[in-house]
Amino acid sequence: MKSCLARRVLAWGALGLVVPILLLLRWKLFSSSFGQLEATLWPSAILLMGLDGPSPRSTLDTVEILAMVIGENVILYSLVGLVTSPIVYLVLRKRNRPS
Repeated sequence: MKSCLARRVLAWGALGLVVPILLLLRWKLFSSSFGQLEATLWPSAILLMGLDGPSPRSTLDTVEILAMVIGENVILYSLVGLVTSPIVYLVLRKRNRPS
């Protein structure tokens, strides 16, 4: 159970890394606007408002802010995996138990 839980949390964390990268690529390649879908899949993206402002930012500052916001999304997705995995495990175990 513990190794299974760790794998699921890692999988959720990896998903939390891939989703923002895909959304950023979508934004850069297709010039799509940020909407409800992005806000649902990447809730920590609201912190990207730190990139707006009158003063010019260096590339290092931009990369640092993006890394922090993506890292927060990985943590958030990992927590979702940590909470939901035992519930799913128990439900599947109960459902597969012979009567």
